[in-house]
Amino acid sequence: MRLVVFHYHDRPGGVRQVIARGLPLLVARFEQVDEVVFLLGEQGDPAWLGELSQRLRGSPVRVVVHRDFGYSGGEKQVVGPDAMGLLQGVLTGRKTLVWAHNLSVGRNLALLRLLPEFCATAGARLWLHHHDWWWDGRWARWQDWLAAGVSGLEEALELSLPVGPHIRHWCVNQADLAWVRLRAGEAARWVGNPLPELTFPVKSEVGEAAAWLRQQSGGRRVWLAPVRALRRKNLAEAILLAQAQTEPTCIITTGGPSSPAEVPAWQVLCAAAARHHWPLVPAVLSGDESLGGHPPQRSGRPWHPTLPAFFAAADAIVMPSLQEGFGLPYLEAAALGKPLLARTLPEVSANLSALGCQLSGTYASLAVSTAAFDRKAEQGRIAIRWGHLKQALPAELAAAAEGPVCVEKAAVDFGCLTLEAQLEVLQSGMGPDFSSLHPEVPFWPENRRGEGWADRFDVAAAAAGGPDIPLPEGALLPEVLRRFRGWLEHPLLWL
Repeated sequence: MRLVVFHYHDRPGGVRQVIARGLPLLVARFEQVDEVVFLLGEQGDPAWLGELSQRLRGSPVRVVVHRDFGYSGGEKQVVGPDAMGLLQGVLTGRKTLVWAHNLSVGRNLALLRLLPEFCATAGARLWLHHHDWWWDGRWARWQDWLAAGVSGLEEALELSLPVGPHIRHWCVNQADLAWVRLRAGEAARWVGNPLPELTFPVKSEVGEAAAWLRQQSGGRRVWLAPVRALRRKNLAEAILLAQAQTEPTCIITTGGPSSPAEVPAWQVLCAAAARHHWPLVPAVLSGDESLGGHPPQRSGRPWHPTLPAFFAAADAIVMPSLQEGFGLPYLEAAALGKPLLARTLPEVSANLSALGCQLSGTYASLAVSTAAFDRKAEQGRIAIRWGHLKQALPAELAAAAEGPVCVEKAAVDFGCLTLEAQLEVLQSGMGPDFSSLHPEVPFWPENRRGEGWADRFDVAAAAAGGPDIPLPEGALLPEVLRRFRGWLEHPLLWL
């Protein structure tokens, strides 16, 4: 069997980690894979692919790259004849399974439309692996759907979840499964994400990482935020929590911005932290000092400790995110026995519960006084941004929305503020006493930590295909409306 792995690119990130950890497990589970083909829109890291190829039980590896398989937008909504020829070449000639990642994030609508049809014609099976959705805060992409000739939101949702006897849908989040099944029925399953090798790093490496972290924190206790510099990570809240602690605490983050759109907000946060001497050491593993990074050095030379070593060396892990995918850092904290302080997120909680992991150091919101920031200015900022956002929304959502969160109350959740208001709260020193919030070690029994990820893929059923279940009229739209109203409460998620 030929196993075709599609992703838009091979840049570092969550999807690449899933492919790197999961592909060897899938190849071993199938046992009859005699060729692996990577179908990419761009290739920038041959070393990563080479390293991964060595772990594939001797299966030959081929890489097919064409820009029409990558990100597209605006007027470029086609898969050209040469790209279609390449696609036909990898789908025909033998039994083929396509493991396609994040097509429903809407970054290549032409391919999303074309691939299910090409697979059906070629007799290939198609596994659509869903990590994210284009409607989860990526409303700027709605113009791409309109440019592609889509008439409305319901049609876009149907196209996002194609169905057919040759198609399976694999959901990263338990919270997604019920409503995806409204469209795909039993052809949709939850698989979660493959776990890394959760082994404790060697003592000497942990000691070196701990010494370096303490040096960066000025001797203060270290709370590690193992995240990229994204607005949805809500990192100003981590600073607020650190400031409220009775013991001096420093926030250290690992990643930098992953897209140009995130750079301005990140630079503003880093500049404010430096100006006011807030306890933040940003982006220690990004290597980009121009974006606030503090790449580790030892004896004057760059040094690259592993992330597990940083986990093990930190005093605690902090995750104040407003939106998360699967929740891997929570499991890593549990496996390494590290205390964790995190916002309660329903999608993460459902995934962890399915794996037997229970969180205790969590909170639903952080109420701050509206006297701690300029309410009138915040109302103006939110109104302006809501006006811009409303113009970019599908008509169905713009009509259904009641508007942005109100800041007229005496207190408001810190996560419901813009970054500007969050910085005003930090500067005011009027944050409530959150010292009672402490990181706690998640409970994850040893007997529930076995991998088992590849076993969640029903290989036999996938080989036979699944039911061709039509979408009940309007079935998906109510769920998207519900998610949208919750998402609207957090301006940090707006684009």
